[in-house]
Amino acid sequence: MIAQIDWETVWVAGIDEMNRLSTTSYWNRRAEDYSDMVLTSDCNHGRKILDLFEMEGILQKEWHILDIASGPGAITIPFAERVCRVTAVEPAERMAAALMSSAQNRGLSNIEVIPQTWQEVDDAAYVKNYDLVVCCHALWQFADILPQIRRMEAVSKGYCCLAHGFEAPSETLKITETLGIDEGEFDQFLTVFNLLNDSGVYPNVDVIDYTFTRSVASAVASVENLVGKYRLLDASDSAIIQEYVQHHAVEGFYQVSGRMGVLWWKVA
Repeated sequence: MIAQIDWETVWVAGIDEMNRLSTTSYWNRRAEDYSDMVLTSDCNHGRKILDLFEMEGILQKEWHILDIASGPGAITIPFAERVCRVTAVEPAERMAAALMSSAQNRGLSNIEVIPQTWQEVDDAAYVKNYDLVVCCHALWQFADILPQIRRMEAVSKGYCCLAHGFEAPSETLKITETLGIDEGEFDQFLTVFNLLNDSGVYPNVDVIDYTFTRSVASAVASVENLVGKYRLLDASDSAIIQEYVQHHAVEGFYQVSGRMGVLWWKVA
């Protein structure tokens, strides 16, 4: 007898701690270092996702896109450079401010922000309003992930796209292990893929390689904020982080590479 796996239960158990600790306040604290990474990397992974839709011959200039949990605009900015309009859902005010500052610096006036979590957004007000709905690197925020995906489908008249890293940068793993931080090995991407299949959604699957480049100060702040999410940071931690980042930096920049899975499908 083959046991049936309840992927929704697997998901809830797997993301429980990350969901609990990754609050809006935490991401407000991360706004400066995360924005530095996005800008210095020129929105690398967002451009890779954009390239995917262009290569598929799907992307249209007249599109209106919804970017859920946009942060400082890794997805929003590249798409706004190519399409008519992008709406970003971002509850962390400092992240949203960084996004709009970047948009202004690039001469982009086709971006608006909904300052809420996706769960707080009234999806009934936006039924079939968007040509593409994207959620990247933020699936952990949804304990009730399948209902939230259904809400994404409800506001899309075209496509939905979920993206998440499934091969963590080895450099990041080394420093977190040294500091005694265990973020677990839960595979969000595989779980969401199986959950979608069990619910009758059979997405296209693509893999993209990405590179994050950031200043030394940004890299140090990033790891310090990560440690601070789990426990108090002490002087010894800061010294270890500073030494590690400086040792791996090249010409003042710290760079890591990773791999991301992209699930996308046409909404029925």
